[in-house]
Amino acid sequence: MNLPNISFPGEKIKFITPTWDDMNDLAFQISQKMIQAGKKFDRIVTLAKGGWPMTRSLVDFLEVGQVASLGIKFYSGVNQRFVKPKIYQDFPVSLKGEQVLLFDDVADTGESFKFTKSHLLKNNVRSITTASLFYKPHSIFKPDFYGYKTDAWIIFPYEKVETMKFLINKWQSRHLPQSLINSRLCKLLGKKIVAGIAS
Repeated sequence: MNLPNISFPGEKIKFITPTWDDMNDLAFQISQKMIQAGKKFDRIVTLAKGGWPMTRSLVDFLEVGQVASLGIKFYSGVNQRFVKPKIYQDFPVSLKGEQVLLFDDVADTGESFKFTKSHLLKNNVRSITTASLFYKPHSIFKPDFYGYKTDAWIIFPYEKVETMKFLINKWQSRHLPQSLINSRLCKLLGKKIVAGIAS
């Protein structure tokens, strides 16, 4: 798979915009790698909220019947970082003795993976395998399995409104013309999405 980078003049950041089909293909690829490696799991542990969408595909591809979700926070507000991450949604069941697949959509900083793996060990799981759709080379944590390596900003199909609002604020603060902002957003998100969100 080759996801083209999208960039703009004067911007250091590159973007990629995977589709739902792209992400499902990546989920299938990593599931096949795990099957070929002989991996078997009692449960998929997914990170809220980014891991939720493709966990459903992994449940199907890997034929794993049990799922648990963990929600953690690193920030209490803008640039206000907790000394230690806060768990706002812990595991609803005991995971003791289970073979667990820990999954998230992306290993970006890697801190979520590192923290959650440590938390799983405290819950006395039998084994932990880690996987993500995307892996960024600057991450402090490299998953055992990943589908695509990139250093670009990933615009996921389930966070287009959030991304659009963030980029509008960013580019407006730099006094870019609204016509240029709209042009960039259309290139990243598509004309229908931009028109629908803006209306």
